[in-house]
Amino acid sequence: MPPNGPRLLQISDTHLFADPAAEQAGVVPELRLRATLRAMAPWAATADGLLHTGDLVHDGSPAGYQRLREALLALDLPGLVMPGNHDDRDQLQAAFATGPVTAARTLPLGEWTLIGLDSLQTGEVPGHLGEAELAALDRALADCTTAYCLVALHHPPFPVGTSWLDAIGLDNPAPLFQRLAADRRVRAVVCGHVHMAFDGRLNGFRTFATPATAAQFLAGAEAFATDRGPPGFRWFDLRADGGIDTGVVRVTGV
Repeated sequence: MPPNGPRLLQISDTHLFADPAAEQAGVVPELRLRATLRAMAPWAATADGLLHTGDLVHDGSPAGYQRLREALLALDLPGLVMPGNHDDRDQLQAAFATGPVTAARTLPLGEWTLIGLDSLQTGEVPGHLGEAELAALDRALADCTTAYCLVALHHPPFPVGTSWLDAIGLDNPAPLFQRLAADRRVRAVVCGHVHMAFDGRLNGFRTFATPATAAQFLAGAEAFATDRGPPGFRWFDLRADGGIDTGVVRVTGV
């Protein structure tokens, strides 16, 4: 159990299809998701919240969203989901309109608030935060009453050291970091999209990404390349002093 603050579990890039047997990048995402959720179940018993950082479904299918919703609800945690470049925004929002796991803007976790952002550009791979989304972030920060904040979105606004992935991250990180730098409560930025673990620092913030539950990408590759490694998830212990303890759990036997 985290000694003095909430525990948050993150998964990302599940890439489900209408057909549960469908393959993507040489793996069956459905099978890897189910294995990851089984591994997460004991952690969920000690956790307070759940975060999915996008690419929930690969083909935008209502069936894929519905199966994912049911699977996440089985963890019995409140949570946030946000769209990635493969998602259909309308279908995602319809599937996660109500219930403990939603596409809402914020999720309070004790003395922390999780703020989710929508970086999806329909029909594009890189992400973008438009003026409306930046204004929504401004409102979320203004309304926040907790001591600390964690900001989450699909596309990384920071480099991860893999050139082809860095070329398709968030295309306008400056307005985001300008806002975050003005609020000392923001302690970290958490992303998906890169299908690998990442733990760094930029502009005074900790920066994180987590392995996909679907295929993994090869760190440091010059062009698209997959890694045969297993899926995984990330845990965060959000401390009462504003610190963050975190790690990645890899799923074996998949």
